[in-house]
Amino acid sequence: MGRTKKTQRDVARLSGKPLSETLEPSLVLSTPSEQWVTSPDLTEYGLPFTTENVRETTFYLLANPGLNSTVLFRADILFDSHGEAATIQAEEDVEARPAWDVPRFELIRTVVRRLIPRNPQLDHPLDQTCHLYLSSPSAESSCSRFMVIYTPHVCSKEELPYYHPQLQSLAFQYEYATQSPSSTTPPGLTEPVAGDELGKRTGLGTMSIHFRPYTTSQIQPRLERSLSKFLEVNIRLTKISLAKSPAIQSPYAPIKDNVIPRHRVQDTYSRLKATYAGDLMNRWVESTESSKHVFEDLGVAAFLVELWRDMYGVVSQDEHEQPLADSHDNDGPEGHFPGFVDIACGNGVLVYILLKEGYRGWGFDARRRKTWSIFPEDIQECLKEEIYIPKPFADELLSPPYPSSTSQNDGLSLNLNPNLDLNLGPQKSNPPFLISNHADELTLWTPLLATLLSPKSPAPFLAIPCCSHSLSGARYRHPPPPSSPSTLEPSPKPEPSETQNDNNKTGDLNIIRKTKQEALKSGTAGFNKSTYGTLTEKLVSLAREVGYGYGYGDADADGGEGVAKTLLRIPSTRNIGVLAGVHSHSRTFHHDEDEDEIRPELETERNVSERRLAIVREIVARECVRDGGVYAAAKGWVERARGLKRDGGGGH
Repeated sequence: MGRTKKTQRDVARLSGKPLSETLEPSLVLSTPSEQWVTSPDLTEYGLPFTTENVRETTFYLLANPGLNSTVLFRADILFDSHGEAATIQAEEDVEARPAWDVPRFELIRTVVRRLIPRNPQLDHPLDQTCHLYLSSPSAESSCSRFMVIYTPHVCSKEELPYYHPQLQSLAFQYEYATQSPSSTTPPGLTEPVAGDELGKRTGLGTMSIHFRPYTTSQIQPRLERSLSKFLEVNIRLTKISLAKSPAIQSPYAPIKDNVIPRHRVQDTYSRLKATYAGDLMNRWVESTESSKHVFEDLGVAAFLVELWRDMYGVVSQDEHEQPLADSHDNDGPEGHFPGFVDIACGNGVLVYILLKEGYRGWGFDARRRKTWSIFPEDIQECLKEEIYIPKPFADELLSPPYPSSTSQNDGLSLNLNPNLDLNLGPQKSNPPFLISNHADELTLWTPLLATLLSPKSPAPFLAIPCCSHSLSGARYRHPPPPSSPSTLEPSPKPEPSETQNDNNKTGDLNIIRKTKQEALKSGTAGFNKSTYGTLTEKLVSLAREVGYGYGYGDADADGGEGVAKTLLRIPSTRNIGVLAGVHSHSRTFHHDEDEDEIRPELETERNVSERRLAIVREIVARECVRDGGVYAAAKGWVERARGLKRDGGGGH
């Protein structure tokens, strides 16, 4: 069962009666021609927030209405009188509803937004005008007031979708009265909200809701719950905002929606979900939970569809009359798509979706999954049961004096998988896009594999880290890197003291709690101390070391050149994607200058490919020291591979 959030209201002040029995005219908004109502049960007193605090919360909720309703994805901003850029360009002109004339209030901003539901098959989008007002302290009143009035663009309540309250208009008001420094804590505040600073703040804040119902005789319980929740959310979010300091910002904030705009990924996800989710879940044959895997792969597919749109100018089958798989000889944008390879493809759902959308490619995994059988024959042909032996390991095992160690006839290829060299695109110089989705042992091999595949210009890839392993395939917790390499020189060899066991050895709960608090205070650096964080940073470090991003600078925060991290909108706690090579192989962002002109430091290199291959060998040798060397690590990899064949287990 989910944990119930603690109420933000002073329940002792609530009447306990139905809302319809406590309604009274709104003294702020009612006019002879327009009847607005409110209720003491829709009013919260004694709040310590300033009007500016509440305004910031309101601005945030304007674009994130899903915090008030789980049925909603987001809100697209169509118009903003402050000149802020709209999140989308509406296909038709959408005019704002006329502003209300509110006594003693000044209209300061008008925003028109479009509410986007999660399931467009059940609910339709709704346009809404939001008028924001402000009333400053004056000689007549020491209070400052802030108000926002929401008006849906409908002519009758029958046009309102399920997620919108059955109201003509809704007004949210916050009034704050400053008091002397000697004043005591407001009566409605029962506990500190944001540390000492907020505890010392004085003032009386009152938050209230006013609305225009279609009829006051029938106020449904659902409407009452919706309005009460609206108050709860505003109070809770404002408290959270005040409680945060710059040193405790989420490490995810800089990488959220930094590569692809949110609305594009969500819209594509909704379309893919409507097309594939029901059928896949109905025919699911694995013992694992179908919804988690299906929705997760749909989210990854949505991101890739939009990423490839920007990179290669390609569109999905749904948007194009001719299949992408048949268009590689054309001069159109689809001809620039090089294909994809999903390494460790698991249940194959992601490969299935991408192929059905018209993107040519294939995937492989250590063992055939039950799910593959539910796909059509042409899809199954693109799913291969293969165990990949990294080329540096194969070279080591097949070189004297070790060839006898690989003589077992067990069907394991000890060479670089030949299919990874398959020309999937119209240009032989354009390597396929690699997908490493929770690939476990192959996660850290992803940038190395991409380099081995195309040494001069490593293949672009998206890697989503999951379980932490070393290059040998053994479970390993990587230490936080002191810094990420910014040149083609290999990283210094880790000191022997950098071991994976840096946890609290005594099990003291106070020490564990303090460690977690310190990690939070250090922001992103604190996140990087976690097992998942250090694995992610190790992947980024290796990608930079083999040459991704060299000469371009870092791009983790803005999704620019080189290596970038982005928070994927998928239902998984392992939801950070690492992108590399996106701009190097992109039609949209590809540079016209010659590579040597972009990277003058490489002009003296006679063979960039050989240098990168040498770096891969150096990395493998360095990383395998802890496992007894390259040969021991390679032998361990092969033994694990044979175990997978014998036991039919997972992994790679």
